[in-house]
This record gives sequence, C-alpha cells and structure tokens, in this order.
Amino acid sequence: MSTKHSSFIPMAPEHRPQQRLNEVVSVPLIHDKLKPKIDWLNPLQKRRPKGSPRKLSFLCSVEWAWSPMHNRIDNYYLNPRRDGWLLWINRLNDHTVPWTWWWDFVAYANKCKAEDYLVANHLLIEYWKNEAEYQGLDEYHWINNTGLISVEEMHAIAREVW
Repeated sequence: MSTKHSSFIPMAPEHRPQQRLNEVVSVPLIHDKLKPKIDWLNPLQKRRPKGSPRKLSFLCSVEWAWSPMHNRIDNYYLNPRRDGWLLWINRLNDHTVPWTWWWDFVAYANKCKAEDYLVANHLLIEYWKNEAEYQGLDEYHWINNTGLISVEEMHAIAREVW
C-alpha cells in the first residue's frame, strides 16, 4: 500500500552508522512462547491490517546494491498490538514515476512477555531466512540506519541467517 511517509536514505558514507569495528554480540535467546511467522506462508487470520501501520518503532534500514540498476532498500518497523507484533517494511518503489514508498506487512508474532528488541530480532531473523530460502537473498551490503536494532545486533542477525 502506498504511503506519504518517506524513510531516510543516507546519500554519503558519513551519514551511515559506523560499520567497520564493532563489538561481536550474539542474538538474544528467543522467548519460549514467541512464535514468529511469515505472513505469506502462514497468513494472519485475526485482525489482519487493512491499511498502513500507525504506531511504529523503527528497527533499522539496510541496502543491497548489486549493480547501479539493481538494488533494494528496506526499512524495517515493529508494530506492537494488543494481541502480538507485526513486522513491516517501508520500501521504495522505483518502478513507477514518480517513485513512491510502500508499506509491506511481512511477518508477525504472538503476544508474550518479551522485550520489543527481542521480538524485533527474531522477526527479522525469520523474515531474512525466508527471503534467503525462497528469494535467494544474500546478506545486505550495508546498514543505512539504526533504530531499535544496533549495528552490532544487525551483524549478529546476519551471522544467524547467512
């Protein structure tokens, strides 16, 4: 679904977070009651989102740049709800003129006593594992922005997936 929202895209290396020397951390252990699911494999049945999300926490932004004409920029957001969490991507659609930003609902998890960052880590792991398996997605080329998930945690997630 189209949106008037636009995510920040750094246009110079100095605008991106430092990614060279970082502490090596591990992904936090998954909560035993947290069951992340990919929406296209197991569609959310109850309270399916009908429009763009409202209450969001920015997680991170990553970019793939395979060639000047073939790239991908994903901005990830966590949407807490009474009955669980939703993972959204705000992506740039550059196949139309003018370019537009789109919201894609891609994954969800049930509600349990877990911190937002833990849920975010495991939703992103499940989503990227699914993309790697079914779409042939390789590891991102750089991190554009950080939010709830730090650069160190992004690298830990990538090690878990790829």
